[in-house]
Amino acid sequence: MPCWWLEPCQESTSQLFAKLYSSFGLWARFRGIEVADVLVATLPMARESNIGGMRTLLLRYTAAISLCLVGMVARAQSTRAVEPGAALSRTTQLLKELSQNSPSTVPDAVLNRTQCVVLIPAATRRLRPGTASCRETSDQWNPPRLVTFEGRAGSRRSADILIFVLTDAAVKSLRSGSLQVASSTKTLAPVAPKRAIPTEQELNRNVLTYEYAGHKLSSSRIQGVVRPEKDAERARSDKVLSDASKKITRQYLSALTSFFNTIIPTGIVIHHTAVLPDEGAPPRNEKEVDKYHATKGFEITCSGHVYHVAYHYLILTSGRIQKGRPERCEGAHAKNYNSYLGISIVGDFDSRDNPKGDKGPTQPNPKQMAALVRLSHQLMLRYQIPVSHVVRHSDIAVTRCPGDRFPFAALLRELKTPGLKSSSRAQ
Repeated sequence: MPCWWLEPCQESTSQLFAKLYSSFGLWARFRGIEVADVLVATLPMARESNIGGMRTLLLRYTAAISLCLVGMVARAQSTRAVEPGAALSRTTQLLKELSQNSPSTVPDAVLNRTQCVVLIPAATRRLRPGTASCRETSDQWNPPRLVTFEGRAGSRRSADILIFVLTDAAVKSLRSGSLQVASSTKTLAPVAPKRAIPTEQELNRNVLTYEYAGHKLSSSRIQGVVRPEKDAERARSDKVLSDASKKITRQYLSALTSFFNTIIPTGIVIHHTAVLPDEGAPPRNEKEVDKYHATKGFEITCSGHVYHVAYHYLILTSGRIQKGRPERCEGAHAKNYNSYLGISIVGDFDSRDNPKGDKGPTQPNPKQMAALVRLSHQLMLRYQIPVSHVVRHSDIAVTRCPGDRFPFAALLRELKTPGLKSSSRAQ
């Protein structure tokens, strides 16, 4: 409906009738009716009309104004520019919630394959604002750019959208100005812990899409297009972000890094330490492992802290258990299985590499095995890890770790003992 009705409403009755006559005339000509004929037929009724008829006309006039106002507000909301700092704050909060509160998460292999990530907070607008960031290195991200998403946003409009860009072609589309998002109609994106290890076919998709609502992350079928800001808008946003939002930008990048380095543990990988190359002997404590791993590039930033040690736990020859990186932080001990908790036992248990014990213990001692069984049980109960997800490093990679002398079959028998589960729960 044309919104000339929104002119000042302090009008006389004659002016009101003039507008009504004009609008009626447009309708009548469209219908092939002569206005004069209609007026001749209706004039006697008009003379007999009372104040009730006038009230009806006024109500219709008011309804027309209301419809126009609603339309104008809706259009304004859908096209109104979003303050860059506000959009960044919302996506920062989303990343923190995902890292701390969600019982499910994106599989570690997907996170490692991701080149760019698009975050679209929940909104009712047709054009939904959000942010996009791409990697500089494995653990560093470019400053965020504002983007808009237009399309069908999953099962609920109240859900936040996460789009993980995996391939070079998809990255090129995003940077060139239009990333078409079309989720697979056959298989949804994998979600950990239920599907912690994705297939290579899943990892070869252009994008994987998820939604977050009610403190729960789930896969989602999303159809639409992501568009970065135009050059003029981008220059304005960059200035706002650099001048007024340096703190929130740092918080965003910290939250983003922590999210990509946060896991929900889905298994356990057993290692042996072997020897430290510079020492020619096994490590005596976690600090020595941390120092050595710092030289190997295993650094990770998680929950605002930097860790070097690749494992989550280290078991010394005394049977003492020392903590490495936190359990919810991604490991650096087994490619594609770093959502599994890494437990390393001091010693070199490979008969080929350490035949006579010159490089330390040739097999774990009873105290070490007792500590390993106890710790493994506690972790299995805490994260609902099945025995089938307790593996040796050599089961998932081309390596001899933890050596042929490690009593893996005996460990599995102990982990299947029902009575030990109860005692571990009591502890």
